[in-house]
Amino acid sequence: MSIRKEPHSIAIIIFVLVLIAGSVFADGYAGKLARLRAGSEVVDTLPRGMCANYIISPYDSLIKHYSDSVGLDWRLVSAVIYHESRFDNDVRSHRGAAGLMQMMPSTAEWLGADDITDPIEGVRVGTLYLKRLHNAYRNHTDDPQERLKFALAAYNAGIGRIQDCIHFARLRGVDSSYWANIVSIIPEMRDDSILEIDTIKFGKFRGDETIAYVDNVLEKYEQYKRKAAR
Repeated sequence: MSIRKEPHSIAIIIFVLVLIAGSVFADGYAGKLARLRAGSEVVDTLPRGMCANYIISPYDSLIKHYSDSVGLDWRLVSAVIYHESRFDNDVRSHRGAAGLMQMMPSTAEWLGADDITDPIEGVRVGTLYLKRLHNAYRNHTDDPQERLKFALAAYNAGIGRIQDCIHFARLRGVDSSYWANIVSIIPEMRDDSILEIDTIKFGKFRGDETIAYVDNVLEKYEQYKRKAAR
């Protein structure tokens, strides 16, 4: 016996099938959209132009390890190394500084390094020294950025030279907690009259190299921050 389907029954069945198909499509689309959004969130965690795997030098892993161990940004340390040696471990200065971070042998020995021409030892003591310089200016200025500038200046010229600059700035009635103020009085430290001041222990200071060094390292640091993830 055949069963005759009423037209309205067929319409209901078709309507139900359309609803089911639509639901399946909607669920699939929603799932795909959710996956795309999740992927976008992962990508958007880094600013435009920054890459999680950006390579600065062949020594990135080493620099990251020792920078993390002392609480420094590895991109800052990389910027220092770039200006010290261009990541060439064989570079030596006429004053005897050597290795990636151009440490003086006496300073490196004081920090416990046996061989600063070894990249591991050179980066280890170089980051440690930079951190100690940074800490040395904690009581001098409350501004972290200013503290960094003083640390970089001391890394380049020596902490004694920078202390001379601070003493002279104070003598001149200048706020010595800002590096820009120090820069403003450095030209006066090139004059012979500076030798007559008792608080100046290291004599005349030209300072051009140090001023440029601070600016250039900070500029390179900003470039690395735009490209490489922390």
